[in-house]
This record gives sequence, C-alpha cells and structure tokens, in this order.
Amino acid sequence: MAEKNVKGLISHLTDYDIPFKCPESPDWDKHCTPYNLRLPVVPTIVVFPTATDHICKAVSLASRWGIKVQARSGGHSYGSYSNCGMVVNLKNFQSICVDYKKAGTAMVLRVCVDGGVRLGNLAHAIIDYPYSESWDHRLGKDLALPHGTCAGVGVGGHITHGGFGFFSRAWGLAMDRVVAMDVITADGACVAVNKADNRDLFYAMRGAGDSFGIVKTFHLEPVSAPESVLCWEMKINGATDTVKSAVKTFEHIQTVIHNGTLVDGRLGLNVNVTATFMGLSGTYLGDRLRFDMIIAALAAGFQDQPEINIKELGWLEAVKYLNQDRDIVLPADHKEHSNFFAKSVVAPAPGYTTESLTDFFTYLFANGKPAPISHYILIDLYGGAGSAISQQDMYHSPFGHRDATWIAQIQGVVDNDQEFPQEGLDFVNGLANAMTARLPRSGAYSNYLDPSLSREEANRLYYGEKIYEILKFLKKKWDPKNVFANPQSIE
Repeated sequence: MAEKNVKGLISHLTDYDIPFKCPESPDWDKHCTPYNLRLPVVPTIVVFPTATDHICKAVSLASRWGIKVQARSGGHSYGSYSNCGMVVNLKNFQSICVDYKKAGTAMVLRVCVDGGVRLGNLAHAIIDYPYSESWDHRLGKDLALPHGTCAGVGVGGHITHGGFGFFSRAWGLAMDRVVAMDVITADGACVAVNKADNRDLFYAMRGAGDSFGIVKTFHLEPVSAPESVLCWEMKINGATDTVKSAVKTFEHIQTVIHNGTLVDGRLGLNVNVTATFMGLSGTYLGDRLRFDMIIAALAAGFQDQPEINIKELGWLEAVKYLNQDRDIVLPADHKEHSNFFAKSVVAPAPGYTTESLTDFFTYLFANGKPAPISHYILIDLYGGAGSAISQQDMYHSPFGHRDATWIAQIQGVVDNDQEFPQEGLDFVNGLANAMTARLPRSGAYSNYLDPSLSREEANRLYYGEKIYEILKFLKKKWDPKNVFANPQSIE
C-alpha cells in the first residue's frame, strides 16, 4: 500500500473531522491489538465515527485511496480480520430501542440495535424495556433474541454470519430474526435493506456481511422472553473408557436428538469432549416433566449412571449463567484477548457416521492426553427433531448449513505470552481431519473462521458451491472495487 495513499486518506479524514488513530498516535497499541494474539495483524488506520455520515464518508475516502475496509463491532474475529486495512470501529454506536413498526396492515414490535452493541448489553436492554401504553402487549415487555452465549461478542459480525446460540433450535439463528438493516455500502451510501428494498443486498448481508457493507442498525423481530429456563449439565461416566464406549455413547445421543416423539426445538444441547471426559450441557424451554423424559432417554443408553445438574433460572439469570456467570453488561471499549487456533466441522444430517466417530476418538485418545496445548472440543446441536434452523433454505439467506445436525468447534489455546507451537497447530488439524475423513460431506462455520484455509477453500466450506457462486455474482454488483475485503472475503 503506497504511503501517499495513507497520507491522502489521513488528510481527508482530518478535513472532515472524522476521529481516527494511526501508527503515529501515542496510544496506537491500545487500538490495534487483536482478540487472537496468535495473529497480530496490524491495521493501516482505525477510525472512530460518531455519526452515520462519518462511516459513509470514511468508506468513500478509503475507496478513493485504494485502502480496504473492515468494520469492528466486538472485535472477536478468530482470524483478526477486524484488523484489516482501514478499521471502522463502531464503539460509539450503542443505541438499542424497542419500537412499534408497521408491517403491512399490522403493527409489530421491533428491536433496533446499532452495529457496535455487544450481545450481553442487547439481552439486558430488552428485558423490562419501558414501553408505550399504545403497544400491543401480546409479547409482553420482556423480550428476547436467539444469539450466542459470550456477552462480549459484537452483534455486527455475529449476526451477519449466522449467530448461533442454545435457543436457536427454538427461535432460529440471530440472522433469522433480522427484518431490515441500515447498511453503508462500498460507495459510501447508507441504504435501507429488507425483503422489498435492495433485496439482494439484504440476502448477502445475512451471511457474508463483511464482504458487502457495514451495518449501522439492525431491525430485529424479538420473541417473548420465557419466564424461566432449565439450564443443565450432564457428566457421562465411563464414556471415554475406550474408543468403542465413546462411539457408542455419541451415537446414542445422536439417536435421541432425532426422536421427534420426545425432542423438539425447545431443547438446546452441546457435547463437550476431551480425551478423559464427555459431557452434555444445554437449555430447555419447556416444562420439567417433559425435560425429565428427555434426560431419562439419554441416561438409558449410557453404561454408567450420569451425574446431572439442573437449574431453573429466570431469563436474564440464564443468559448470565451461560456466560460463565460473568457480568453481561460491558463497556463499549471492552477488550478480551486469547492466544488460539480453531477449526470447525459441520456434520450434515443425519450426523456423524460410526466411521468418522471411530477415527475422531481414536486420534483424540492417542494424542489428547500428551497434547502440547490446552484444548477444548464443543459439538453444538443445530439440527435434530424440531429445529427452527433447518426450516429455512439457501434462498432465505447465505447460511450454508441449514441441514447441519452438528457443528463442532475445535480450539487449541496457550497462555497469552507464549508462542503457539507448530505441534499445537498439527494437533488441532489432526482432530478436524480425523473427524471429516470418513464423513460423506462436511463444511465449516464462518463465525469460527479458520485463517489457515485459502479464500476458495474457506468459502466453499462456509457456504457451499451454489451459495458461493451467488455471493460472487452479488459482490460484482455491490462492491465491484472490492472495498470490503479480508483474506477470506468474497471476491
């Protein structure tokens, strides 16, 4: 990147009074240190817009000077992609409001949330929200949305690439609750996108947002917050005694989650696996009697009696509990750092095969105990009986895994001040390869992006061939100069 281009951009940002930081700024390190310390990507410049016009003008100027653009919402990119080129830091965009909007002939509640808001702040803000007496109160004043459990994650990247959480099987992915967006496009315009206006951009932004624009505001369709949630954990004793016992245990879990006479979308579940442990955790939105039947069906297939912990919590208590019992309301400039390498594996319906599970547990048991790094493997249930995720298709939004039964996240971690060893990379890659080698089909999830993949490899795994071709076509229309770019963005 020519130095004169950067100087030209800085000069124009100054002329338009758009706040920014550059490498010459005394506090530069504070603004450019990424979430994933393993990948210390350094941006060219970071802008801190305080008005929509600032975002529009900054994007327009970056395009003029040939500098690529990425937004930073919560800054939790696994590949440090929110540190590419000119970073548009949205920390000053923190508005959350509940409004009564006209939808056809009906009046409906909408949650309007700025792109810099974090998930925990959003969840907290729409509980007991002050409302007008003229509203239709069928939803009540306690509202909720499906999203991930980590309170510090920003809505911007989370929603525009999927947005999975324990309640997604009941209410869909976070992207499925989006009814409209206000988007800054590559030419610096702010446009309204929805099913009627700029419909193709509305499609692209709900799955590949980083390649097409910056969301200033999301307009979301909320649900009524449940009065209580069952949060539960189960330690499956004896499951990891042998490869055979581990495979049998997982296959039993997989059988239960497909049983439509017992399981529906109200069940949230993931499997936590190490070389010496297998457990389940999750949520349930139904009554205790029905839930006890599910637990009994699960326990019936295990060789030893599992250890079970169940808590009935209020909605906001549950959100905090799922955030490792930490505060969910965070300051706009909240920062977290970790030093890790992650991969994801999507297992389409009906799920993992006996062969893939055998390969995976064989590799894990042989290499997990002496592994050179700390690691965890979380296998989230997306599909199964009654899942709202699978009720949409590729034409609804560019989320390539509507038929997924499971999506696994495999993450290796070392201390923040350590160098991540090559042996650690090999171990994580080995786990993923073992899991996929004998799966008929597999994919990857872009919110758990894998920076070791090439652009083509990544996008075919994230989206699948058909969606990827659609996105490439739309990119030429909406961003022909490739302003919004990172190492795995659509071109």
